[in-house]
Amino acid sequence: MCANEVLGFQEAAMNISLIDTGMIKRHESAFSRKASKAKYFRFEMKFMRADSVPDLMSLQSVIAANLPCPEIFMLHNEKYLREAFQLERSVIGITTEEGLIAYSIIRIPGLSDDNLGGDINLPQEELPKVAHLQAAAVHPAYRGNGLQRKLAAAHLRVIMDLGYEHVCCTVSPKNPISLRNILSCGLMIEGLRPNMNGWWRYILHKNILHANLIDREGSVDRDISEAVQESESYRNEIKILISDIEGQLELLKIGFKGNKVAFVPEGAEVFYTKFQL
Repeated sequence: MCANEVLGFQEAAMNISLIDTGMIKRHESAFSRKASKAKYFRFEMKFMRADSVPDLMSLQSVIAANLPCPEIFMLHNEKYLREAFQLERSVIGITTEEGLIAYSIIRIPGLSDDNLGGDINLPQEELPKVAHLQAAAVHPAYRGNGLQRKLAAAHLRVIMDLGYEHVCCTVSPKNPISLRNILSCGLMIEGLRPNMNGWWRYILHKNILHANLIDREGSVDRDISEAVQESESYRNEIKILISDIEGQLELLKIGFKGNKVAFVPEGAEVFYTKFQL
């Protein structure tokens, strides 16, 4: 094989991991994005390799240092992050010339006790078919670019390709923006419980076998809440403040599912609906 052929092969191998590229904004002030000046950088979204664990750890530290509330984001140790790479295409990262600025991790829980399917009463035989959107993070200066939705959509395609039928994840009630992003990918709130730290978490679920919401290119085709509302196959829509944990627990207990978030002067409201699909 000649030198040019070797170089061509190496470039092709590197591009296999490339998922998307384009331009995004970086805000000079991470805490006042609306008022700050923005610079534009080219980004690449790729499947990451295990040698990128130090970059994941570094980005985690930046995010943790800038949290308005520590409950929002669960930090993972180095061992946990290394184990994440045991699954094919389990970690997706977004980089700019400044380095890693966002990532997403998926996990297959199998029949372990922390399988979120058990928390929403999926039948026992369905639990091996569950995949988790386990973690996602975006650098504060790059928020507002839709990166969390972009990462989730890419990982939903991976989960479908791997043959799993259910996707579950958790989101803090103190993080309505992330909740809105995940709901926009077709997942719905089907549970609400405290985790091991006593921090409340929504449990979101989507049956990707029956929900045809991803187009052939893999982008999110439409929000499930829009599809349901247009088809008149819903009833009893109730809005409730995101801070009202007890009220939401009661709605979930009687069969409601959360499917939309709206921002109001009091903070945020979650829309709960009983579906007749």
